[in-house]
Amino acid sequence: MKDPELKDHELGGPPIDVESVRQTLTGQWGFAPADVHILLNQQATHDGILAEISGLEQRSAPGDTLLIYFSGHGTSANQEGNSFDLPYATGAWIPYDLNEDSLETAQRTLIIGHRDLLPRLKHLDEAGRFVVVVSDSCYSGQVVRAFGLKSRGIRTRFLPLRFRDLGIARTAPAAAAAVSARPSPPPYPYQHVILLSGASDSETGLDISTAETMAQYPTFDGQYHGAFTDAFLRLLKGQLTPGTFNYTQGREAMYAFLEQRNIQQHPQLLPGIADDSHDIGAIAFLAASASGPGAGAPSAAAPSAAASIPTPIAHNAALHVRLEGTSAALRSKIAAIPGVSVVDKEGELVVRQSGEKVQLLGPAGDPVTNTTAGDPNLLKRIAAQAWLVRTVPVTPANTLGLRADTEPASRGNTYVQCENFVFEVKLEKPAFVMLLDLDSEGNLTVLYPASPLERRMLPSGVATAIPGAEPKDHILVIPPFGTDLVTVLAFEKQPTFFVDLTGAQRFAADSSQADSLSRGLANTTGAIGVHQVSVNTYPATGNVTCK
Repeated sequence: MKDPELKDHELGGPPIDVESVRQTLTGQWGFAPADVHILLNQQATHDGILAEISGLEQRSAPGDTLLIYFSGHGTSANQEGNSFDLPYATGAWIPYDLNEDSLETAQRTLIIGHRDLLPRLKHLDEAGRFVVVVSDSCYSGQVVRAFGLKSRGIRTRFLPLRFRDLGIARTAPAAAAAVSARPSPPPYPYQHVILLSGASDSETGLDISTAETMAQYPTFDGQYHGAFTDAFLRLLKGQLTPGTFNYTQGREAMYAFLEQRNIQQHPQLLPGIADDSHDIGAIAFLAASASGPGAGAPSAAAPSAAASIPTPIAHNAALHVRLEGTSAALRSKIAAIPGVSVVDKEGELVVRQSGEKVQLLGPAGDPVTNTTAGDPNLLKRIAAQAWLVRTVPVTPANTLGLRADTEPASRGNTYVQCENFVFEVKLEKPAFVMLLDLDSEGNLTVLYPASPLERRMLPSGVATAIPGAEPKDHILVIPPFGTDLVTVLAFEKQPTFFVDLTGAQRFAADSSQADSLSRGLANTTGAIGVHQVSVNTYPATGNVTCK
């Protein structure tokens, strides 16, 4: 950083990130060395970065694939109290020459997504280029178009600008406080621009640049990197998924890798399913563009056999639960749950006890529920997820081409009280679809189909909003807060249990409805697609009444 007062905020990862990405692109992905331009440290100024992006049109031709990679600090603001006039649904990159001498100079030297990146990317898009933006910075889920961040007291890629608080509410995993409901983000403004970001619009990004973080999260080469860039490089080197893969699969592979490492950031892919009218998320990674093969097609050194991202769910496998500080009595009860295996690390669930207070956390530390050791719903919730692991079938190949996520996509499946969202489902082949919700209290609910009309086969190539596209049909975030695990199932043939389970509400894993579903899945014929979405919800600040 040029400003001496910002030297303490300098990151260790970016210089190594950039060089490692350059070597991987030229060595394994067929990029010509002369085509890869690097701006490092004092070269990465506000004007230098934007000039380089603007110059991409002259250095390329219609149909080419362009990759823009950024590693560094990011910042953002919510709509209220935004002293830097950052538009609500946008983020900002911090260049080398950020100048905080005055509000005017700070506004001028930030690289603001809505003001600086959007018009340049839109121009490249309209000029027939296929643009891939990879951003390893905080709040990067909106950088081309933030609320509570999970602070862990370690170095992140968020730079708090010093004029005054930007309105970002820090939220530890167990905390109940969050910000108020946010306005919906604007529609995605491009047709052939992909954003892969290291975090959602509400999260910080981890910089692995101390001995402590390196010991906890070893990087692929033992050097300092951003956590997302480490995952991105592993993806490019074929370590996360073998063979060719598309953008959706690449994001899912990195998402799963960071989650398994208990890193509290969730890579995002934009456009989301609803905005992806050209299905660019299904295009082979760096190997195709808007009109044909791009310059970044993998070379022979890169993996070449086609493959699908396997579902993380295993049939008849155990649910791995990590216990931290739990009493002998609680440990005994959890270990006795059918299908549960107590582990020392990398569990699908974490139980953390302090006195009578107990937190149930997801693999990346997202709060599932905060309760007490004597709450029967704690064991009920763990037992229900163990039942899901035993019941849901493995789908080694996603032959139905099932994609599923929440919308707005940039929220990273994290929502605040009184916000609303929908699930978006898209298929490559027509199929019958069921959404099964496991809530934070251990109840199972069939969200879809909820009526006989919804038992119809969904068409291929069309994004379907569930429960519905109309605002009145959207899901409103209300208590209980925590994490819901939603299993999306797609069937080539309509299962026999569809009729009996249509709209089934709040049933337990040991109920007759669950038994019917388990037996039905075991006997279903035809192709099955499976995708799971964890939806994290938080209460808003103060007394809130949803309108």
